[in-house]
Amino acid sequence: MSDSDDASTLEKLFTDFTDFTVIGLTGRTGSGCSTVADILSKENLRLPDPEHSHYEGNEQRKYRIIKKYIESNWCHFEWLQVRTVITRFILKMNFSEFCHFVSECLDENAREVQDKIKEIRSLYQEAHDEVRRYDLLSESTSEDLEKKTEEAYKIYFRYLPDVSNQLRDALKGINVNAYTRIYQAAGDNIRASGKANSSRFDPGKVFIFFKTINKIIKSVRRYRKSIDMPCRVVIDAIRNPYEAEFLRERYSHFYLVSVNTENSNRLDYLRRSHKFSEHQIEALDKKEYPGRLDGYKKFCSQDIQKCIEISDIHINNPKMGDFGINELKSQVAWYVSLMLHPGIITPTSLENAMQIAYSVKKSSGCISRQVGAVVTDRNYSVKSVGWNNPPRGQVPCILRNAENLLDGADPSAYSEYEKNSVSFRGALAEKFNKYLGDSRLRGRNLSFCFKDLQNEMDNKSNQVHTRSLHAEENAFLQISKYGGVGLEEGVLFTTASPCELCSKKAYQIGISKVVFIDPYPGIAKSHVLSSGDNVPELVLFRGAIGVAFHRLYRNVMPYKEELKTALGIKKLEDKKQLKIRRLVEENERLKEKVRELSGANGGEPSEQR
Repeated sequence: MSDSDDASTLEKLFTDFTDFTVIGLTGRTGSGCSTVADILSKENLRLPDPEHSHYEGNEQRKYRIIKKYIESNWCHFEWLQVRTVITRFILKMNFSEFCHFVSECLDENAREVQDKIKEIRSLYQEAHDEVRRYDLLSESTSEDLEKKTEEAYKIYFRYLPDVSNQLRDALKGINVNAYTRIYQAAGDNIRASGKANSSRFDPGKVFIFFKTINKIIKSVRRYRKSIDMPCRVVIDAIRNPYEAEFLRERYSHFYLVSVNTENSNRLDYLRRSHKFSEHQIEALDKKEYPGRLDGYKKFCSQDIQKCIEISDIHINNPKMGDFGINELKSQVAWYVSLMLHPGIITPTSLENAMQIAYSVKKSSGCISRQVGAVVTDRNYSVKSVGWNNPPRGQVPCILRNAENLLDGADPSAYSEYEKNSVSFRGALAEKFNKYLGDSRLRGRNLSFCFKDLQNEMDNKSNQVHTRSLHAEENAFLQISKYGGVGLEEGVLFTTASPCELCSKKAYQIGISKVVFIDPYPGIAKSHVLSSGDNVPELVLFRGAIGVAFHRLYRNVMPYKEELKTALGIKKLEDKKQLKIRRLVEENERLKEKVRELSGANGGEPSEQR
């Protein structure tokens, strides 16, 4: 096999990474998802020079490699806006139904609403007819399918974005947050019923929203292939975690990317750019961070906190002028490069530490939320790890069972209070007896949360009833338990964000920096970590974790071998072989000289000559 064959085989090996990539963005309104999507959709990134970037030391050297690589391999992403998919479902209504839906969402008179947006009636009717025409296109033959694929690209990436903008402007004419409320309601309804104007839950329609997006991605893939371009799609934005899982199951090269920013930056943006009042911001936050969702609502409601928690990659949007946008661009370039060429650089120190925290959280037996924590010194050398779990010797909730407690089985797993309190046992029986032997369990363990049940009995919300130590608390205790080490200027990594109690403990033991993922940590930052002489720095994590950490930073082959294969680099010959080769080359040179002289003398030289 020739060197060119080796290089060609290597390129084919990387084709799987470069030909098809889907990025789903998630984050709260105002965090910068649309800004990132816009960056990804550009024909040219225009990255800052390494010397003028926010990177330093080895991270700057890594960025230099990234910049050089992405500038040679960049291909823009197609920007699929979720709002255009919502618009497509909205346009299935006629104009009167649309006005009625808007009036219900805003608690306004339907006739008054129709008067306020009457200028878009002709636009709406035209778009309604266009969507209907597209839906009726045949897919019976390969020619029909090719035509519909081409039309799908035009509809979702050219036509509907413009219609969505005009609808947004018209709705904002009613009031400043009308557009947000109506599109949020329509999105929730589509997830629940498959219709923009119906909230009636239909289990058969739960994933119709992202089944539609799945079809659009397939259409883009066929379209880009027809023009000989790799398929790269960015979805702005994913707001339900089960929709992210839906795409993960279908595409091996799908990455969920959370875009985070300091909450103060986000609030300033909403007030300045969207003109939101404090009441509107509060309503928006409640919608996007709903707390506990029960029943079918978990499948059709927004839950940004859970989306951030399960994200593969976390990007931090600093929102600070030109330098801020360059910092954002460089992060985008960093992770797209790794998607296209895994292992081209090594992880950051923060990624290595947070990956350990992410791994150990899987040991948590909490049935509500698993959290991991790592404590390092200032050089990021790991000193201890922890996860949320009951004290050593006690049984985690995931291994306990309501049926066992009621029947008296496995007595060492339960407290004296749980075994002997008449009121507690009565509440447990009332809540779980009807599910014993239920076929819907399908072999699942009937675990229960003691804190939830006790709080329901007391009609309170008291964290003191939790059986578990927090992950951060556990990590701190491991240090003291095994001899202790000085942690002045130490760093705490947590896969969530520290609560007020753990924040106080971090402050007390001398933690200088807290790196966290959940970007909205209640009052821990503003109350506990913002006063005193040695205030710890709170740092939003940026980087890849979980499965994505391994996928992005693994080497397809050792990098030395990759360079040898790509360039055909040969091993240097030893001195003896080199001398022989040079003698052979000199002999050939002399023969050639003799032939030239012979030709000049009119024939072959005689033996005598």
